[in-house]
Amino acid sequence: MNPFKNRALLFCSLLIYTLSLTAALLYFRFPAEEVKLFFQTKMEQLLPRTQCSVAKMSYRFPLSVTINEMDFKSRQGKKESLCTIDQVTISPQLSSLTSHFHVDINAWDGEHSFSLVLQQAEKKFTMEDIQLHGLDLAKVPFLQQTFGREITGSLSGNGTYHGGWNKKGSPAEGKGNIVIDTGSFSLLLPIFSLEKIDLKKLTAEVVLQKNRLQFDKGSFHGQELKGEFSGNLGLQSPLKRSGFSFKGALEPLPPLLKKSKYAQDMVIQLKKQHARATLPFLLQGSVESPKFKFDS
Repeated sequence: MNPFKNRALLFCSLLIYTLSLTAALLYFRFPAEEVKLFFQTKMEQLLPRTQCSVAKMSYRFPLSVTINEMDFKSRQGKKESLCTIDQVTISPQLSSLTSHFHVDINAWDGEHSFSLVLQQAEKKFTMEDIQLHGLDLAKVPFLQQTFGREITGSLSGNGTYHGGWNKKGSPAEGKGNIVIDTGSFSLLLPIFSLEKIDLKKLTAEVVLQKNRLQFDKGSFHGQELKGEFSGNLGLQSPLKRSGFSFKGALEPLPPLLKKSKYAQDMVIQLKKQHARATLPFLLQGSVESPKFKFDS
């Protein structure tokens, strides 16, 4: 029996042959430098205020490309490093080789992934099913440089993101959920005599729309404080000039009350003023100049 009388089997055989031939050609004649330059250019088009450099690109069977040590620097000011990604593997979907990709990332001690959909004609892209696992915030220099304080913790989350690279500019949009475990952040101004807040866990829903990040259903539980919050951050360039407004409520926990007479007195006074167990607060200003006060 001739197996190629069966059209389905013939199609599968031709597909496998084509993929095998393509893989062989890529393996033996992979134009790494040309592809690397193309990739760097595309990334800079997607992120116009950054400069992208790649240490090495290599082919991975059957149709994937692996990128090692991808570094992003700011094109403005001192051109400081924004972040460095250890490894990225890009794998196209067989049904849409030039528009649908799966991306795996090893960076900042975590493993992350998303599906990338390119709309070349409209010059738009979508990042679907974004998954972040174990991202070490202390290893992202951009955060420390922007906020001017120590920030630590393990970040996980999921979501979607839409953007573009046309000349008119496509407004970026996205949404997702974030979780920070076992972290801390230093305070520019003491709260209850605390110089920093230690976190056991922080969660929030995040929406990006019209250059504004909206945080809803935020809550955190720390060693000495717990609370809830909501608010927004208006994104500007540079980010340290971005304005924000958050409100919420704090509750000092026994370890803080036990060691701080100041905290005890503040809690008694504020509870008398607001007649509630939690202490409402407002956090406003800009990233480089925040202002905190207890208020409803």
